[in-house]
Amino acid sequence: MRFLVTALLVLACEAPPKFARLVPTPTQCLHDSTCEYLMFAAHRGLCGDDTEPENSLASYLACAKAGAPMVEVDVRVTKDGHVVLHHDSDVLRVTDFEARFGTTKSPKVADLTLEEFHALHFKDARCAGADADLLRCRGATFDELLDATAESGLTFFIDYKAGDLGAFIADVKTKRAEERILFFDSNLDALSQIHAALPAAEVMPRVQSADEARALLEMTTLPIHWIHGDPEYVRALAPDLKSKGVRLYANVWLLDAEFIAVSTGTDAEKDEAWTRRVKPQLEGLRRDGLAGAGTEWSGRMIRGLFPSGWGVKLVDREGFSR
Repeated sequence: MRFLVTALLVLACEAPPKFARLVPTPTQCLHDSTCEYLMFAAHRGLCGDDTEPENSLASYLACAKAGAPMVEVDVRVTKDGHVVLHHDSDVLRVTDFEARFGTTKSPKVADLTLEEFHALHFKDARCAGADADLLRCRGATFDELLDATAESGLTFFIDYKAGDLGAFIADVKTKRAEERILFFDSNLDALSQIHAALPAAEVMPRVQSADEARALLEMTTLPIHWIHGDPEYVRALAPDLKSKGVRLYANVWLLDAEFIAVSTGTDAEKDEAWTRRVKPQLEGLRRDGLAGAGTEWSGRMIRGLFPSGWGVKLVDREGFSR
């Protein structure tokens, strides 16, 4: 007994580790305007290094594994009222629709039942056989995505393409996923409907200029904490937004183009693209006030900026970060 007490006293007196990890969850950062970490959103579930079909469950799970805090999700509603993940209005570009249904049936998502939508496979050589991996090869519903990523902490940039908003709202409520949602739309009526039904979700309008953003914030009564703009006016707009507790999101396609240019190159060429071209521009946008970034290369960017994982910050006992 005396030995046990002595051992406990020794452990209690030992100095704590010099460095501790302070890691915000993506959900916390989504709602906290003071969060200093760039919220990368993987466009259509594409993370750059993975080779999964866009908007597939496999692509979103790959992004979660790569450490992406957020994924962009394209949402539509089928003929029988199911919310599915799909970008285009029809399924011709990315699926084997014509091989399965011919040319007489409408290929529009809104004209397909969920059973018909699930019968399709993506145009991917790995999806040709009868034993194809359905996570990779079959289109998914939104509630399937919520279930598959429930333990990952992933948040969702919702690009709602078409269909009854009520079906989407019902899915979010059923899965209790409100706080994981950043709902994007250019239509303020749609944003108002979402806010009324899902008040814990964030809503984000689209603007084409800094002046339009300022005017929008003056006239709307919506609680807007994010605005979707463009990289060209980050420096002119972000400080004004920050003073109002609003953060700026923009797609960084020009930085993606740097990675695409060397996608078949050597590792040295890829490292140079990051070190000399992408990283300086990305850090410059962040200094100017960019808080969210749409990209198809979030895996590469996160590894470059956060080698220990997105949002990981080492802080010593005195509170100094490194």
